Amino acid sequence: MTREIICIVCPLGCRMDVELEGTEVTSLQGNQCKKGPKYAQKEVTFPGRVLTTTINTGFPEIPLLPVRSNREVPKDQLMACMGEISRHRVKGKVGIGESIIKDILGLGVDIVACRTIPYAFR
Repeated sequence: MTREIICIVCPLGCRMDVELEGTEVTSLQGNQCKKGPKYAQKEVTFPGRVLTTTINTGFPEIPLLPVRSNREVPKDQLMACMGEISRHRVKGKVGIGESIIKDILGLGVDIVACRTIPYAFR
């Protein structure tokens, strides 16, 4: 099986043709840097992304808190994670790096704060 992927590791954005046998890369063409083969193997076996978004706080002073996943989320679960995040609201003080949602959707991934809310505004 052959797949075409676009590498996102460096700014070149190489279009790579990846030949697969099962989940093993047997041939790779089109990469222009040394990082391409490692990215191609990962992308065809476990395509994942770090999820970055915001979560509602309910505080008019800081209505949205930037958050991110502490690990990569499987690509096919990104929208489900966004739906779960949209159902949560931060209600008190939060430190940067603090887990807002632990083990989202049972994926072993936490959603962590990227900003501090030093005190509850209400």
